[in-house]
Amino acid sequence: DAVSRFGDLAGELRVDDLRQAGWEVDGPRKEDDGLTWVRASRSFAGADEANTFLAQLSGPDGPFRDLRLTRSRSLLRSTTRLTGTVDLSAGLAAFADPDLAARVGDNLPLDLDRLREELGPDADQELQLAFQAGLPGDVRANAPQEQGRAVWQPALGQRLQIEASSEALALLPLVPVAAAALLVVVLGAAFLVWRRRRA
Repeated sequence: DAVSRFGDLAGELRVDDLRQAGWEVDGPRKEDDGLTWVRASRSFAGADEANTFLAQLSGPDGPFRDLRLTRSRSLLRSTTRLTGTVDLSAGLAAFADPDLAARVGDNLPLDLDRLREELGPDADQELQLAFQAGLPGDVRANAPQEQGRAVWQPALGQRLQIEASSEALALLPLVPVAAAALLVVVLGAAFLVWRRRRA
């Protein structure tokens, strides 16, 4: 419905600022499910860089708030934690800044009351949002899991807390230990051979 209202979505959707900030944007493109998708992705190295990009998702007043990724390591294991909030209490208005709201105007209702007027009392079923997190290792979360990912699906008007953690075996610290042990074995064997030859 939104695509039909805006007409040429590819022409209307301006994503140059995203690309300049390093995001990869794919679409809009109609896919096999019959829906038109616009996908934005960003790779990162380390938790600090991830937190910078998570903060860019919607700013301090948007629907994704205080998202924070942390990682800690012990000798054998690494622990990853994700916390934050998805807040849809303002309906689709949570995704709009004042400039966007002014541009959209009456073409697309953003607040929850007007959405229910236009789409009916089940507007939260018509417009769905899913927040997914794939963490390395065994995942524990306050949300159901699908294919190894924790999936939160807040309804319009709802506010959900994000809590997920995972543990994975940290093999990298074992590599130098194993190499050192192998070196000791090799040197020990060489020493025994040398002593035997001398004897």
